Amino acid sequence: MPERYDDWGNPIRASNHEPIEYSFRGLAKPLARTFREYRAMILWAIVALGLYLFWGSGEPRAPPIDWKQFAYVQYATDDHNMCNSFMVFEALHRLGSKAERVLMYPEEWNRASSDERNVQLLHIAERSYKVKLKPVRLINDSGRAKPGSLNFPSSWDTTINKLRAFELDEYDRVLHIDSGVTLRQHLDELFTLPKVQMAMPRAYWHDAPPGQQQLTSRIMLLEPNQAEFKNFVDILNSWKLNPDFKLRRHYDMQLVNHRFGGSAMVLPHRPYILSTSEFRRENHDAYLGVHYGPQGHLPARMKWDAVRAVEEAKLIYFDDEPLPKPWIMWPLDGLAEIQPSCGGSHLTCPERKVWKELYDDFRKRRRSLCSILSAPAPIWRQIQNKTETPYYVN
Repeated sequence: MPERYDDWGNPIRASNHEPIEYSFRGLAKPLARTFREYRAMILWAIVALGLYLFWGSGEPRAPPIDWKQFAYVQYATDDHNMCNSFMVFEALHRLGSKAERVLMYPEEWNRASSDERNVQLLHIAERSYKVKLKPVRLINDSGRAKPGSLNFPSSWDTTINKLRAFELDEYDRVLHIDSGVTLRQHLDELFTLPKVQMAMPRAYWHDAPPGQQQLTSRIMLLEPNQAEFKNFVDILNSWKLNPDFKLRRHYDMQLVNHRFGGSAMVLPHRPYILSTSEFRRENHDAYLGVHYGPQGHLPARMKWDAVRAVEEAKLIYFDDEPLPKPWIMWPLDGLAEIQPSCGGSHLTCPERKVWKELYDDFRKRRRSLCSILSAPAPIWRQIQNKTETPYYVN
């Protein structure tokens, strides 16, 4: 091969290396063979790296929730609130609640009972709804109390038994709900709130100035402590030493406000509790939370709408005193006087329609689940001016 020269006259030496494209061709075969041999390991390494980058480099994940440390609790003192509690547990089961369920009931029901219905409901609750049964000694403001029955229900002075929820110290937190309710959604998310001894909503339906409403014991998220229940009994006994003291219905609410009014976490009443009395009101500022708020154009959530109020509520509480609770028939003259007025119109309105539907739904489920009829209607003129009407345990 003749010798070649560059433009400057210097001889060009022949290279001992192949052009680069030919070098890569030579490497391709061994690389392909290596990839085939270790393909599975390489793919797993890529997947592991991707998972690490996706999860490992972010915020640490919260530990899984141990739902066995939390429980909903109900108490029963007679046939009526036994059925009501059963309805609450059925709703929790149907709505997919993950927390445990506990029913405190009179220890007398463990013995031979003429009322087989309560015993049957206890067995169904335990078997079908995974309810843990806890017999207790009932008390009232005077000491030992006996359970009521279908025809002779318990009076409101036995409501102190709801505070026995503090005795359930096998749990980190328990949630007590009064049983005279319609539960539309479970409340499991409350168990994950920051730790606090007590959390309750405000009794927004009471006619008190804004910011001065008491907390309501209809929903109580609490940390059990057996000493607390004894303390409540001691407080009540000390009050009774005052000759001017008069025991009133909802004295359980007085007790928890006396003890926790200055330290409890305040739960928002929207969406956690809606009173049926709201549908009879002309002014909804307390429910809407618009006291002293801006005037003029407001978002839809700050305007009253009866249908939307029900749809957003997780819990409906029946409270239309002196009209009886939904497990008691309405006196017709009382219904005409107490039902939502619809602005004085003889026609219906959303408030009246929703209000009646809530009562009808409760009674329908009560008949279906408990096979129990409503109690007879009281005579209206005997209760219309009273606030402490019968059958008002819950």
